[in-house]
Amino acid sequence: MGAPLATNASADRAADRGATVDELEAPPGPAWIRPAAMILFILGIVGALAMLLWQTRAYGSVARFTNSPPMAMAIMFALIAVMALAVVVLRPERGELHALSVTSAVWSLALVVALVFAWAAISSTDRQDHWHGMFQSGLPETDSYLEAHVPSSIAPIRIPTGVLIKSLEFLDGDNVSVSGFVWQRYGPDVPDDLDRGVVLAEEVNNYYELKEAYRYEEDGVETIGWFFSAKLRQPFGYAQFPFDEQDVWLRLWPRDFSEDIVLVPDYASYTSMTPGSLPGIEHEFVYSGWTPLYSGFSYSDQPYDTSFGIGRAGQYADLPDLYFNFVLDREFAGPFFEHVIFAIAVAFLLFGLLVLTTDDEQLKARFQLSTSGVLGAASGLLFAVILKHNQLRSGVAGKSLSYIEVLPIILYGAIVVVVLNAILVAAPVNMKLVKHRNNLWPVLAYWPVMLAVLLIVTLAVFFRP
Repeated sequence: MGAPLATNASADRAADRGATVDELEAPPGPAWIRPAAMILFILGIVGALAMLLWQTRAYGSVARFTNSPPMAMAIMFALIAVMALAVVVLRPERGELHALSVTSAVWSLALVVALVFAWAAISSTDRQDHWHGMFQSGLPETDSYLEAHVPSSIAPIRIPTGVLIKSLEFLDGDNVSVSGFVWQRYGPDVPDDLDRGVVLAEEVNNYYELKEAYRYEEDGVETIGWFFSAKLRQPFGYAQFPFDEQDVWLRLWPRDFSEDIVLVPDYASYTSMTPGSLPGIEHEFVYSGWTPLYSGFSYSDQPYDTSFGIGRAGQYADLPDLYFNFVLDREFAGPFFEHVIFAIAVAFLLFGLLVLTTDDEQLKARFQLSTSGVLGAASGLLFAVILKHNQLRSGVAGKSLSYIEVLPIILYGAIVVVVLNAILVAAPVNMKLVKHRNNLWPVLAYWPVMLAVLLIVTLAVFFRP
């Protein structure tokens, strides 16, 4: 007796607004959906456990979040298991409105949790791969490097060189302002007529303008220190913004080009050369939205296709360039939530437009939302998204797309879909996808599709080998 009464009640409610029972209750789906979901649930659990085992063997711990391929696959398998379990428990294939709605909500929540896990893995990953050139940990490693990269026919003059960075500020996407001290030690083997000093190769304005700060001589070794304040132009990468790391480096050249000179790190001037202890960085540093990771010296072989006017091109071998690296990790919370909160607000407004879009005349009169109203509201949201996107592009100033730009791009697509949906609902063409059950399917698919696109892009950008 219960089923006929429920059907009659549904019919009465449908009749009150001129709808049919078919709009409220769909015919049951294929019988294989639930068994297939059970199989996917088992495969998801097994796959997630296998990926976590791989993670343990490759990275030493399951608990250590890393943006690694096994972690990405573990997230995907776990997500498949949760979504399949929702189908098994809620039985959306029966076509009941409550089961369909709850299944869509559970899928959306599972995608949100997966995104949070992915972002946690990205933000907690400890990477030390942003050195420019080959990192130098001490004098033995430097000797080995120079022995391998300096021709045996050359006996270069070695000049110990040290750096202390006092301040740093990112001016725009490609320029950074750096100030601090640089010094050199000149031993008895250094010719008296050698031009003392260093050149900051990436300096935009004045390469040679270093202000001498002090001189000191002890045991025949002369130490000269200079203060510098330089605007450096460097190719920073913003593809992973706001989870990006940047390496601000000083490329140090000897001032005298006529001699075979190799600058070597002045290890004796530092208490520790461990990268994490930030050698060469002022302790009272103001980072302004950045977290320091590592600092230290490195070498890089830079081939030059000119002799700089000294002899013929190719006559003299190029000697390694000394770099001082300062690797920083962006504090993602500020820029991330600034753009994410805006995107969430716009997404909810679009979802509201989608929910209120219907071809039922009584509901239209109640909602007071026509197709032209949807177009007007969507146009306003589109303008707001464009302004926010332009603000983001001007702040990053990168030539390629950054990760956070996936948010406005997804919103562009959502705006187009909402507008097309409103047009198709009002059109005389009978499209079951939008007209069946008062535009139910687009409403149910809205959040899972948007969140799935964001998750796939996140895994593709950050979890590559």
